[in-house]
Amino acid sequence: MKTITTACVNHKGGVAKTTSLLNLAAGIARLHGKKVCIIDADPQANTTMAAFGEEMASLSTEVLLESVLQDCMQDKPLDLKPQKWLEKVDILPASLDLAATEVVMNTTPGREFLFREIIKVLVENYEYILIDCPPSLGIITQNALMASDFVIIPTDGNYFAMKGIEKIHYIISLLRRKLGAQVRILGYFMTRFNAKRKLDADIRESLKEALGEGMFETTIRNNVALGEAQYNAQSIFDYAPSSNGAEDYRKLTEEFVGRVKRMNKQNTGK
Repeated sequence: MKTITTACVNHKGGVAKTTSLLNLAAGIARLHGKKVCIIDADPQANTTMAAFGEEMASLSTEVLLESVLQDCMQDKPLDLKPQKWLEKVDILPASLDLAATEVVMNTTPGREFLFREIIKVLVENYEYILIDCPPSLGIITQNALMASDFVIIPTDGNYFAMKGIEKIHYIISLLRRKLGAQVRILGYFMTRFNAKRKLDADIRESLKEALGEGMFETTIRNNVALGEAQYNAQSIFDYAPSSNGAEDYRKLTEEFVGRVKRMNKQNTGK
């Protein structure tokens, strides 16, 4: 199987993008034995902080995404050094300095294709690559979409959820028309879900009506253990394997892998 690259996108913050990517990566490695690399492409560096905690401060600048992007922009050979988080899960980390690099990217020729150069190197060592995008639809998110096979979109029970999804659809459509992006929407899933909260249930029904099979069956319930696991720089499977959070991310992992296989089969006609 060729390496599958997936961007996790929502320009609205607070929808558990980082939590979802970390635990999805852990699930793919644990349940399917595949090697996974997460690219922390969010200038807030939440994935790096969640994975490495205080050790983040000791990471060498040369291993950071912003250093790799600087080399890309200067057309230098890339020497990628993803850092181990879990068995079979590495992270290409970032720091807050990524925000300054993003500014420079905006004036670089071919600026939408920088991540493609990074992915070309990573595919030699990983079967899945997951990109944690910033809560914006700027040049970094556009790079991630240009370099990805699929995009997944987490959302919460928020009134503006549907409007946010419409903006994501617009930018994907634009990248397809203008730059030949081949990214496909793998699906949408709800996070921080509370079945007892009427608004959550109503929004999920509205999303299902609007998006049909695009909605994942899995929902990620509110679960204290998810935050605690992240605070302790662990996956939910290691921190609280019997929790609702672990159960939900197991289901999300299986649905994610199943959808990838099904959509690839449809695309190849086999």
